Amino acid sequence: MPSGGRNNNIVEEYLSPSDGVYVEDFQAFKNLTDAEKQDVIQREAEEFGLEKPKGYKVSFHYNPHVEYHHFGSSHPMKPWRLTLTKQLIVAYGLEYTMDLYEPRPASFDELAIFHDREYLSFISQVTPHNMKPDDPSYLAFGFGGESNDCPVFDGLWNYVSLYSGASMHAAQNLLNHQSDIAINWSGGLHHAKKNLASGFCYVNDIVLAIQHLLTQNQRVLYIDIDVHHGDGVEQAFESTDRVFTLSYHKFGIDKNGYPFFPGTGNITELGPVDPRNLGKGHSLNIPIDDGIDDDQYKWLFKTVTGAVVDKYQPTAIVLQSGADSLGGDRLGRFNLNIKAHGFCVETVKNYGRPLLLIGGGGYTPRNVARTWCHETAVCVGADLHNDLPTHIPYIQAFQGEENGGGILYPDLHNTKRHDNANTTAKLQKLVEHALENLRFLEGAPSVVVNTRGIAEEQLMRIREMIDREIEEEKEERDHLSVERARKTRERNTGGRGERR
Repeated sequence: MPSGGRNNNIVEEYLSPSDGVYVEDFQAFKNLTDAEKQDVIQREAEEFGLEKPKGYKVSFHYNPHVEYHHFGSSHPMKPWRLTLTKQLIVAYGLEYTMDLYEPRPASFDELAIFHDREYLSFISQVTPHNMKPDDPSYLAFGFGGESNDCPVFDGLWNYVSLYSGASMHAAQNLLNHQSDIAINWSGGLHHAKKNLASGFCYVNDIVLAIQHLLTQNQRVLYIDIDVHHGDGVEQAFESTDRVFTLSYHKFGIDKNGYPFFPGTGNITELGPVDPRNLGKGHSLNIPIDDGIDDDQYKWLFKTVTGAVVDKYQPTAIVLQSGADSLGGDRLGRFNLNIKAHGFCVETVKNYGRPLLLIGGGGYTPRNVARTWCHETAVCVGADLHNDLPTHIPYIQAFQGEENGGGILYPDLHNTKRHDNANTTAKLQKLVEHALENLRFLEGAPSVVVNTRGIAEEQLMRIREMIDREIEEEKEERDHLSVERARKTRERNTGGRGERR
């Protein structure tokens, strides 16, 4: 995958620096030369002291072609939110604080490290023109159905290859010690299963990235702050003690009387119940009710996450920063503001472990972009001014009272606030239950690190095969022992009081 540098498509709107021009708005900005545009951005960064952090490295992994896909006009998932995020990051001058990479798409074989090849073959070939809704594979692989959460659209294979490739490239940067924090806002598709599209997710880039991290890390902690339960990641690693999954999400009945998607993730769900399964106790779910506010969420996150880190001692962390847990989200039910959401990133950053930061849900694009821009700034230790730079393309998406009034940190309850069903007593009880669940964890497992690039799933299959062989050998020994005893009794006729 290509290495970083200033000459890449991530910042294709703004090229080579030169001396300064003032712009009043984006219309004036558009008429500048490329050199003059770059100067505007450079002065923005210099004026507000944006520079690369000292003592650690942050990398930004992004292929701009991921923006060009469309789920459908009525579908809540809008890859355009990635365009807005990139434009905010560039307009504030955050490009000067990070190493920039344009990753290549992931290959079929790279995706097959986790996903079934038959499933991958289907999504690599299906198009809106050749799909057959009555094909058994169509429904079996999670397409169609009443909700049609995962539609077939033009460029589907390219889309999944791009966001997955970016997550795997970011993980590789951590393994190579080229980065201490690696960011891919296009990733975080946490619902996809081995052979099933689910919840707007087709390929689980998180699982692929974690499998990559496991080639050099003993223990990886996965944290999910999307409003939906991180079920696909939890399920993928349910039989290993080398990954601990921690998910904060809404759980219960939605406004239409149905279980809130995906309907899993209660506090009682700790992974496999079989005590012989190594993954037992390595999942912790924090189910939250509607309307949780900033202070409640910050306290809950810091208390529980801190306890997990202390107990599990991860050697790397993956944080899925789904922005549908923000107030005012089209699908979410929480009341979080941008800085409270960013508090989670700040908290995890301060643990000082190699950190992969990825996107996820988020269905009010202007606020998703604001949040991920802010959290990029958190990663590099920068403070951003509240008034959005006037040279942002599509600045109208952020203007007007209903769109946040042209500032970076609007009150996200300006259009809708959910009633808060989370009392202090209820949250304290939730934390007590979570900490009690942690007692079942036998401390941080110490394992031989696999440096040969074998996927964790392959290792688990090998481990299961060996366990099965050991069990079969034991059964055979037991059988032989019984058989020998029988023959001994038959030979020892006198000992049984019989006459010959």
